[in-house]
Amino acid sequence: MQTSPDTLKWDLRQRLKLLECTLLLNGWVRTQALTESFGISRAQASKDFAVYQSLAPDNLVYDRSHKRYQAGTAFRPVLLSGRTSEMLDLLAALPGEDSPVVALAAAGPAVEILRPMERELDLDVFRAVSAAASNGCRVAVEYQSMRRPEPRRVTLSPHTLVYSGFRWHVRAYSHRHDEYRDFVLARMRGAELLGEEIGASREQDRDWIEMVELVVGVHPELSAAQRAVIAADYGMDNGRTVYPLRRAMVPYFLRLMQIEPEREHPDPKVQQIRLLNPEVLESARWG
Repeated sequence: MQTSPDTLKWDLRQRLKLLECTLLLNGWVRTQALTESFGISRAQASKDFAVYQSLAPDNLVYDRSHKRYQAGTAFRPVLLSGRTSEMLDLLAALPGEDSPVVALAAAGPAVEILRPMERELDLDVFRAVSAAASNGCRVAVEYQSMRRPEPRRVTLSPHTLVYSGFRWHVRAYSHRHDEYRDFVLARMRGAELLGEEIGASREQDRDWIEMVELVVGVHPELSAAQRAVIAADYGMDNGRTVYPLRRAMVPYFLRLMQIEPEREHPDPKVQQIRLLNPEVLESARWG
């Protein structure tokens, strides 16, 4: 009898979610994804793979030449929904020094979290673009630009998936435009992985490699007491903080923090923080 996702125990479900997420991101997966992440035996990992195959027989195809499982051509997620919040949670939980701590407390204060409206992901597009970025190859998509009334086909060499705080995009070299650009995933349709065509290198993306230091500080027209509380709120030293980030990410950070110089609010009680070194933007080459 085929296994149902609803009958999975919590710990097994988490392992299979990681398996499916790895397939989605890379296009392939090995048993080490489970043994190294969860500290389980190879035998247990093999059993987990067998359970996943019973859930989705067409999602895993064993590649003997590379000794790994490939995502089947008919791959369809059975544990992932495609919500942005879910994908962010999964990526945050990947092994690393900043991985979240699982809270086991039985009781605590009431908490209400306000989240922005969900933006759905087309997981077929996400999988193709992510696999191209992971494996250094190209992907062709039908892209609907807001500058054109109709979509057109572009071939991209993606290198990094980015969540800007508002939506997903991919940093990629566009072979049509002959330059590195940002492409919004939600505007893509019909992604086709071009696995045999080598992609452009991330190291040539100057705006991605170069770092910029933004100096963000408390608005000087606030009172001393107001400046102190805002500085404490943001953990600033002497009313300012230096925020290093990739040059290509600067516009998104400014928008996220609502400190775009051209859109500053005249009231300091509204515009409580501001960019203190706007001259750093003059050399930027992005729009």
